[in-house]
Amino acid sequence: MMQVSRRRHVCLALAAILCVLAQQGEAYITRQMSTMNNNKMSYFAPRSPTVLRTASVRKRQSAKRTLSRTASQMLSQPNKLEMVEGSIEVNAPAAAVYKVASDFEKFPEWASGVKRVFVEKKGQKPPEVVKLDMAMFGMHHLNTMKYEYDPGRHMSWTMTDGGVKALNGNYDFTPLPNGHTKVTFQLSVDPGFPVPHMLKKMTEKAVVASAVKGLKAYTEEHLHDSAPAPRRPFLPAFAVTAASIAM
Repeated sequence: MMQVSRRRHVCLALAAILCVLAQQGEAYITRQMSTMNNNKMSYFAPRSPTVLRTASVRKRQSAKRTLSRTASQMLSQPNKLEMVEGSIEVNAPAAAVYKVASDFEKFPEWASGVKRVFVEKKGQKPPEVVKLDMAMFGMHHLNTMKYEYDPGRHMSWTMTDGGVKALNGNYDFTPLPNGHTKVTFQLSVDPGFPVPHMLKKMTEKAVVASAVKGLKAYTEEHLHDSAPAPRRPFLPAFAVTAASIAM
């Protein structure tokens, strides 16, 4: 009888424990379901205009900060003095092309970026110091250039004073077997103020392309104008008289 009584007490104790656990589990599940429903309702609940405006303002401010940071990074990069090169074949002898390239007073007629030219010593041919009123990076600059020459083959220049920090370049005139000339133009510019690298590169390439195309067109157009007139054959006086009588 004592063993049966003990077993009955143990079973009742276990049953009580299970009931308590079941009640606690049911209460826990109920609380979790209630929390999930509340979160779901708050997620799908319509937001007030104030909340929407605040979110929109935050997005715009974040976009502005991103753009400002990107622009500052682009502009903070130092301008590298890189040489940009362009070449073209001109249907003219090297001496003729060199003559046009070193005739600075005619620059505004074929160099699109040059507006005016001031030659320091007009009696000096070709001149060593020339002032060029040039359009570059959306502005006009009066640049003083110092030139060096290898007549008919090469000419180079360095800026000594002007509206940009550095402006250097050179022309090479290479005779070709067909009588034409290969003109190679190299240019390097440092504006002295922050310019995005892509914009700087595009500007330099545009200047080089315009220069070689303008030099080619002007030289080929005026080649025959600068050529000396053919000499008339010498005829004795009696031959001229006989010819006039025959006519």
